[in-house]
Amino acid sequence: MTEIKTIHIFVEITKTDHRKLEFTTDQVKGRQIKEAAGVPLDSDLAAREEGKLNLVTNDETITIKEGKHFVVLPPGSIS
Repeated sequence: MTEIKTIHIFVEITKTDHRKLEFTTDQVKGRQIKEAAGVPLDSDLAAREEGKLNLVTNDETITIKEGKHFVVLPPGSIS
């Protein structure tokens, strides 16, 4: 029997609204993160990596790791 692992990530919706999300796979699309966080799909989503924000598009598949942080921004905030 294969054990299903749970991966927790954190999404900063606003400065005071941070949400902890759970996924059972390490391959997710930006759309899945937005839907789980309850934010509009037209919002920008960025992964916080080494002090930088890297845009994650709705259809982009990324690999998540335990404790990874993301930020939701108004559409067009990241180029």
